[in-house]
Amino acid sequence: MNAVLEGVWRRVPKPDRTNAGMWAIGAGHAMTHAYSAAFYVLLPFAARDLGLTYSQVGLIISVRQFMSTLVNLPAGVIVDTLGRRSLFMSLALAWAAVPYLLIAATSSYPLILVCVGLVGIGNFLWHPAAITAISAMYPARRGYGLALHELGANLGDTLTPLAAGLLLAALTWRSVLVVTVAAGLLLTLGIMRMMDRVQRQRSAPPPRALAAPDYLRGLRVLVRNGRLLVLAMVSGIRAMTQLGLSTFLPLYLSNELHVPPALLGLYLAIVQASGMIATPIAGALSDRLGPKRVATTGMFTTSVVVLGFAALNLGTAFVAALALLGFFVYSMRPAIFRWAIGVVPREYEGAAVGILFTTQGLLPTAMPLVGGYLGDRYGLLSIFYVIAGTVLVANLVLLFVPDVRRPAAAAPGMTAS
Repeated sequence: MNAVLEGVWRRVPKPDRTNAGMWAIGAGHAMTHAYSAAFYVLLPFAARDLGLTYSQVGLIISVRQFMSTLVNLPAGVIVDTLGRRSLFMSLALAWAAVPYLLIAATSSYPLILVCVGLVGIGNFLWHPAAITAISAMYPARRGYGLALHELGANLGDTLTPLAAGLLLAALTWRSVLVVTVAAGLLLTLGIMRMMDRVQRQRSAPPPRALAAPDYLRGLRVLVRNGRLLVLAMVSGIRAMTQLGLSTFLPLYLSNELHVPPALLGLYLAIVQASGMIATPIAGALSDRLGPKRVATTGMFTTSVVVLGFAALNLGTAFVAALALLGFFVYSMRPAIFRWAIGVVPREYEGAAVGILFTTQGLLPTAMPLVGGYLGDRYGLLSIFYVIAGTVLVANLVLLFVPDVRRPAAAAPGMTAS
């Protein structure tokens, strides 16, 4: 085992000018997650201030997820046909931040729903452009590049809850949200400039664009690709797990365990930090060992840890359980994406990413609604039993999907079987 890990470490690209693009895109991904990560920490305090039930809190998160679903597949197709990845990434970074300023200024529940819907659109404009940019710039290291992309999200999800929890000791939840967005927008300006410069230098010439009838014919075949659809479904269930934990774990810690704000932020940061450690390891291992082993291990262990979290009185082992939970929840994502873009021709990568993020937007939409109902009726712990069961079922389905390698490039009238 040590020899395998040493071999993986030698193969990991270290930070230098040749891979600056993947690090810049990872930093941009961090910013798209930072605002939402702070919002999850602030949500129990906002709900208490506004007098919201668990069902109303769940609706806020579900609206954001549903709106993201509407843009995933169209955005992937647009990226495939128009390119302009830097423009899409820049637009997404700004769009993901500004609606939170309106949330900080209002007490209107309908207006909050509108704002989180806009956030959902901005956040998910990012992914088709960013993931296909990594694939184009680093075709031989796409597994590691996708892991760094996910690492950026983990970094944003880790540092922001910690900062938000500390700020809550002195500021209201509204002030903390304004400070978070203002700081993030300043950092985003530098990230956007770096991404644009690196992409102009490194992007390879795009593959020959297919004629519109050929592209549409290929898309019809793509949506009948059974392996891609199964992976998309499993990716959506993984996203359900993450969203359910992100929404209801802070509420459980604050309302049931009465954890103070600073400690709440620390606990959520532990979950994300362990995921931050897991993602580059998972990306490198998926390149070396195959994504199936990494994804199935992560799915099974996640179900076990969530079930133990709900069923046992962990006492002092609580923090260790949170760390394990974060490690395995986030280790699945780069492996599943590495797997999925390996079952379609390169000309359809953007559409494939759009399909994955469509399921990642659509399936999790139900989780906050179901969780809110269960929380109001049966208590918050019941939500974690549901999460553990869905992950276990998804893992059983995944066992029947074989590891695959990338097929040849598409030609007119291609098949994506």
